[in-house]
Amino acid sequence: MKNYKYLVWILLIVVMTFSCQGTGDGGNIPEEPIEFYVGSSDGSLEHSIFLCEFDPGSGKFSVLDSFAGAKGPSYLAFSPGKDFIYSIDEAISDPALRERSVSSFRIDPNNHGLKFLNSQSSRGSGPCHICCSSDGKYIFVANYSSGHSSALPLREDGGIGPATSVVRGEGNGPVTNRQKGPHAHMVSLDPKNRFLLVPDLGTDKVLIYQFDKESGQLTPNPEQSFLKMEPGSGPRHLVFHPGGEFVYVVNELNATVTACRYEEERGVLTKLHSVSTVSEDHVGAKYPAAIRISKDGKYVYASTRGEHSKISVFQVDDDGRIFRIQVVEVTHWPREFNLDPSGNYLMAAGEKSDEIELYQIDKATGKLSPTESKFGIPSPACILYMD
Repeated sequence: MKNYKYLVWILLIVVMTFSCQGTGDGGNIPEEPIEFYVGSSDGSLEHSIFLCEFDPGSGKFSVLDSFAGAKGPSYLAFSPGKDFIYSIDEAISDPALRERSVSSFRIDPNNHGLKFLNSQSSRGSGPCHICCSSDGKYIFVANYSSGHSSALPLREDGGIGPATSVVRGEGNGPVTNRQKGPHAHMVSLDPKNRFLLVPDLGTDKVLIYQFDKESGQLTPNPEQSFLKMEPGSGPRHLVFHPGGEFVYVVNELNATVTACRYEEERGVLTKLHSVSTVSEDHVGAKYPAAIRISKDGKYVYASTRGEHSKISVFQVDDDGRIFRIQVVEVTHWPREFNLDPSGNYLMAAGEKSDEIELYQIDKATGKLSPTESKFGIPSPACILYMD
């Protein structure tokens, strides 16, 4: 049955690939195709990581290959040199402790195919996010269900070693069906890799840990162990400003983005203000998911899932504060989106619409324009550009 479902999806992808239309912009578009990986949250798929390509000239998408080795890889991360990919893996590593896994893959330098290397326990349940240190010596994983965050060393061959440190926040929040305890939702090293920031949806905190590169240990930052967010806000993801002096946190439960000042020497966050991701007349549910920032640091983008799913664009002022300049309705349930390396395009992953849609970015204004280009992928949950 699983193989039948996989074949149906491949047929659908082929059909949609050749039905895509061009972007309609004849000028200032990159000539080279854009390669990217997509991780699917569909745990029933045997081949769950897809290598895809977008041709800016024709506006067409193609699926080049797909790979087994991880169950429901809802988030992926590169090594610094893009020699390896590290993946969330819902496969059970320890049935007694209900711990899940993280997996590693070697990237073929010629065709960008993936070769499975190994798996390790994520040291928690419900892993949802993963990142790699800038020196390629550690990965970090957030376990949503159990609330644990873990540091795991990397071998020279790209494989993952057992965790060197496991931490967990404390507390709860006022939204009783979502905030009975800690729910680590993301792990993000600061630009100097001295501190690990963990948005914890269950406790309304951004946890801040010192990271010792020699021992691989995570310890609460003595200067500030956490930033307390608004009660019931549910911080989910964050992004650093390219200059390192600001951090933007997207909050799932109250549909806001919070702008913060960051002191990188001390690892200290200070809230500036919060802005709603959608307009006051928004109809239906509103659950923000992903957040990104343009390379020049001028624009922040955030997705909001719901019956009428959106991506919002915010302009960044010199003092780090933001104001919303555009809200665009997009594919259903955009758990993930990403800006391509050229900065010309945004790809939005509709986890419940089983498709990825393309939007053009006006670099002068940061605003998005829809295109007719899209293609089918089962439950896309992560987009990672190769180039």
